[in-house]
Amino acid sequence: MKKKVLIVLFSVFVAGIYAQAQKINVVSVSKERDIHNFYTMMKEAFPLAYNDPAAPRFIFFDDNKNFIFGVGGYVQLSGVYDFNGVEDYNFFTTSTIAMKGHQPGASYGMTVGQSRLFFKLVGNTDVGRLVSYIEMEFQGPQNTPKLQQAFVQFKGFTLGQAWSTFGDMTAVPTTIDEEGPSSGIEIRQPMLRYTYHINDRWQSSLALEYAKASYTTGKNAESIRQKVPDIPLNIRYTMKNGSHVQVGAILRNISYKNVVKDKDKIRTGWGVMGSGKLNITSSTSFLFQAEYGKGIANYIQDISGIGYDLIPTADDNGNLKAPGMWGLFGAFQHNWNPKLYSTITYSYARLEARGNLEGDTYKYAQYAGANLLWNFTEFGTTGIEYVFGRRNNFNHNYGNASRINAMIQYRF
Repeated sequence: MKKKVLIVLFSVFVAGIYAQAQKINVVSVSKERDIHNFYTMMKEAFPLAYNDPAAPRFIFFDDNKNFIFGVGGYVQLSGVYDFNGVEDYNFFTTSTIAMKGHQPGASYGMTVGQSRLFFKLVGNTDVGRLVSYIEMEFQGPQNTPKLQQAFVQFKGFTLGQAWSTFGDMTAVPTTIDEEGPSSGIEIRQPMLRYTYHINDRWQSSLALEYAKASYTTGKNAESIRQKVPDIPLNIRYTMKNGSHVQVGAILRNISYKNVVKDKDKIRTGWGVMGSGKLNITSSTSFLFQAEYGKGIANYIQDISGIGYDLIPTADDNGNLKAPGMWGLFGAFQHNWNPKLYSTITYSYARLEARGNLEGDTYKYAQYAGANLLWNFTEFGTTGIEYVFGRRNNFNHNYGNASRINAMIQYRF
């Protein structure tokens, strides 16, 4: 059924393009063969993250060259060898590391789930340049498609699902592991965002985002639907050499029900962050990010979706509180030559309080990795990576895990 729906959506999308033109042409596009600036147009609105697909090699365009449509993505085969601790072959999530004495043995795996496919439309309209983008990967059951991004951009507005405004994906280091740094802010959400370019150096964004709150209710509270969207904002400064720094903030109002009082309640959460990429030399960059807040577990990679946005108070009287949490990472990226490059990364994420939760609750985790990647052709990349993680609980139990990742990717 899902495959049929995707085929129908694709057919409708292409039909819309045919309606704009009397004749459709097809060309192959690369950096060396930039026909009518199509390659530059196709780069608009992405990529932000290393794993985001680049511009497509094949595009359709109309006679007036006002609209172009691209189909692209990449096929990626990933192989992993786990020494202990983490079972998901796509994501090395340090919060899932098993405790010492309870860890599975060594194992290996292979997956193509990180392969991507996207459709992109760029054109000139009465409201200016319009970008429409749909992206999916294949990490659903039996490698079925899973929607990653779907948005429309025009006049500074972004409407749809995209990377959260609270994060800075251009400061996230290159890793074969799709999870990346344990403290990274890497989440895609439905949103309505406006970005204002103040000048060539400064820009700012403000958004309303739909976030699925994940909290632990205890015995005397219940989950309910959220009533207020998250409100993130950021401001970014780009330097002459391509370096940048960014600061951001977010306000959350998380709804829950106090069963004791039979009353819906709202707990306010907030967060601040700072990030950047500094080009130290023409071949070496330093990437960093730090965040602190209360009730922002949804936005921190390691603890997103596992019930830490709100937790029961110590007396478990039906009230929930937003615990403090913070994280940071730093990474060096070096290009050995135009085709060979490496990244070393360290990350730390921490939950400040456990309230009424058990002693085996996650307290903090560390993540470290190093890799070597090689662009063997303009469209092909292969690489190898070592990742290490350590999780510590409030009761002082801990567990270590390490993994070797390898991948080969071909973009189209």
